[in-house]
Amino acid sequence: MDKRALAFTLLGVAFFVAYLAWANPFAAFAEVGVFNVGVYAVAVLIDQVSLLFFAASWYLILRAMKANIDLKGAIQLTFTSLFIGWLAPLPLMTEMVRAYLVKDRSGSNLGKALSSVLVHRSYYNIAFGLIIGGTTFVTIAGGRQIPINPEVCFFLTFFAVVSVAIFGLMLDTRVLGYVYGKSPPWVRRNVFDRFNDPESGMSGFAPVIDDIGEAVRDMKANMGLNILSFGMLLFHWGAGAATAYLSALALGVDIDPATVIFAYAVVEFLQQLNVFIPSGIGLLDAGLAGAFVLAGVPLSTAAAISLLTRLATYWFEVIVCTPVAIRFGYKEFLAKYFDGK
Repeated sequence: MDKRALAFTLLGVAFFVAYLAWANPFAAFAEVGVFNVGVYAVAVLIDQVSLLFFAASWYLILRAMKANIDLKGAIQLTFTSLFIGWLAPLPLMTEMVRAYLVKDRSGSNLGKALSSVLVHRSYYNIAFGLIIGGTTFVTIAGGRQIPINPEVCFFLTFFAVVSVAIFGLMLDTRVLGYVYGKSPPWVRRNVFDRFNDPESGMSGFAPVIDDIGEAVRDMKANMGLNILSFGMLLFHWGAGAATAYLSALALGVDIDPATVIFAYAVVEFLQQLNVFIPSGIGLLDAGLAGAFVLAGVPLSTAAAISLLTRLATYWFEVIVCTPVAIRFGYKEFLAKYFDGK
């Protein structure tokens, strides 16, 4: 494994241990009473179902773009990409891995592969913005105060909107063609032309732009599949917040759903920014606990809720995705990662 990734992993583990010692989440388990295993099992089940919905939503986008891949194959590639994303926390890592793995499938090409993951990420961030923006509106309309700093909530909504706009520009062939044509030769050679499709018989990024345009046209002609895909991503994002809410309920702590949604949104934002520590070990745990503390939850209780939430939304997902990734992605991608760079 890359030495730098190993170093950051060890740093994250050390931070996580220090955070546990400081926050002492285990004290909350003793204070709140009996832990409700049934409620927590429901939380874990919801998260696992949402993981399948996440993969199925990408599959529907690929189908809309006329890529010949079955649901099982899309799930395998998605689980592999999630596993790599946990190991190497780079921006859009899971999207890049999926694009790499699906580009040579029957009926696909690099332009279609890139388009599918960009659309998928756009839908995800639209769901992010709708849920945060909607919760903010309902909270204010109900005459209540936003439980976490209002500026943070508005910023998260703004972030979702801007990111969707950026992804939209990346799918616009006119914008891509203009930027590519106006870029200096060294930028074309070292940035754009690295994305090329040798099987097209043409070199450079220009044929990829044409393929992106064709993929987007096919996608627009199948809006029913797109709407269903977006609905699945809406469920997937909401399921994360529901898992956090049920984790708190399993401890006997009933937190306002709006508070949970805002707290979970903070963690989702941190996860998209994390480029150093694999899986965000410690960082995301502390971030979720800190968001609950800002909403008035005692530190030990907040840390306990965070621990249970991350167990469901990360560790159990790793258990599910790892064998799939090793079985179906090792020869194509993982071997290069573990052999070092």
